[in-house]
Amino acid sequence: MPDDIVGAPLPDLARPSRKRQLADHHQRTVDQRVQDCLDYPLLYEMAELLPASHMVGCPREYSSIVYLLMAALTPVTKSKRSTAGLLTSASQWRGLRAAVRRNMCRRAAAALPLNAPTRGQYDYAVKTLLVPSIDALEEEFRRYAAQQALEQCLFPASAPKTWSRPQRRQLLVGDATVPKAPSKARKQETVDPVTGELRNHRVDPAARDYYENGEKAKRPVRGTKWFFGSGRGDGYWTRVILTFAHVAGGEYEAAIAVRQFSRLKTALPDCMGVIYDGALRGVHRDALARRGLLVINKQHGSVSPVFYERIKPCRSGHDLWCDQGRIAESIRIDDGTRVLQPAPITRLEPRIGVSKSRWYHVLRIPCRHGDHQYRVPVGITTTAEDRALRDSTTGRRIPSDQERGFHRAEYLQQIPQETLSHQLVYPYRSDSESVHSQFDLSLWNRRMIAYGVDRQKVFVLGFALSQNATSRQVFLEGHANAVMRRQNSA
Repeated sequence: MPDDIVGAPLPDLARPSRKRQLADHHQRTVDQRVQDCLDYPLLYEMAELLPASHMVGCPREYSSIVYLLMAALTPVTKSKRSTAGLLTSASQWRGLRAAVRRNMCRRAAAALPLNAPTRGQYDYAVKTLLVPSIDALEEEFRRYAAQQALEQCLFPASAPKTWSRPQRRQLLVGDATVPKAPSKARKQETVDPVTGELRNHRVDPAARDYYENGEKAKRPVRGTKWFFGSGRGDGYWTRVILTFAHVAGGEYEAAIAVRQFSRLKTALPDCMGVIYDGALRGVHRDALARRGLLVINKQHGSVSPVFYERIKPCRSGHDLWCDQGRIAESIRIDDGTRVLQPAPITRLEPRIGVSKSRWYHVLRIPCRHGDHQYRVPVGITTTAEDRALRDSTTGRRIPSDQERGFHRAEYLQQIPQETLSHQLVYPYRSDSESVHSQFDLSLWNRRMIAYGVDRQKVFVLGFALSQNATSRQVFLEGHANAVMRRQNSA
């Protein structure tokens, strides 16, 4: 491998270890996380989007904010029953009333009953209040999450942008997970083969069969599929979940991811790129690269070397191929066989536009007559509607990739896989697995605790709210400690 801006890959044993042991002060107790949710401003802003108690159905005994707080606390306690039981404690209920008084007003806190709502009252509120308003709540969540990320110094406008080595806080991370269905039953009625007794079962109408762990080690799982997109810094509890979406039957995970990342790019203009797994293929990388985003993922296993073109900047000429996500030159070695030697990349050159962006590798082609500089478009498969390219020598129009049947975005990556840059940046994708782990830990018995997509959306929203609430509180505590240290040292 050549020594260039993306670097030669290191062997596995020589790679730097980034594992850090979780210290005691990084731990967050249940009581602390409950308090984080009670002091999260977004919940009180969401309450204003919900209809008042006298506008829909029978007048509610509790205001909307109580049920939103219960939705955020349910992933912390792992079940609705535990949440209702937690609030039955006089001290916890007084703490909730005090939080409402601090964040809303005294009148709102005084209007709350002296006792907490029951699980049945919360279930009824989910059905009649939260589910009908879930779309508005999701939009408000995404708006506030993007603002929170900027306030926590993620995707900063002032930070330098090194396209070949982006920082962790400048990148989006996403992936989809399939939590187990709340019930193993697939049919509502079954017959006992021994007694002939007719048995009734509760079936999740949203559950489907999926395969996880990629193409090589497929693991079947039945449940609903959820996509999460997030950003984070280098410390613990710095992650901000920015968006989530349900991957319905008939939809592809990668298409959902492209749609969500494109929306986040609009809200976070200084975001540099996306880290994803092999689910993103060339057509998806093309769509994101056109939005001005780097796409760092692994090359699909079915992609094999393909001839690109022959150039003649000198008498010798050079045969260029696409191999391992980059341009390589076919050279003859001593035994007479030909091998593909990667061409050094001297610059990853983005040309960011308002509606469409372009990306180039500036190559240095080694030659006995003197090295040649050569620019190659990457990441985007050009179409006839794109700006027409013309040969510098003849002036003739060069056919687009689509016209000549060349899928450039599939063969040429912005950051090739077998490089040091990819080895340093791609491990950030493990943060998506951390999101999935936290999501599974928030489920009772590692199974979804709601039936149907609409109710499950409420739970997933509560999970994202609880995670972001703790992230915000940890950031505020760290900022306060830093200010105190500066004052003491002054």
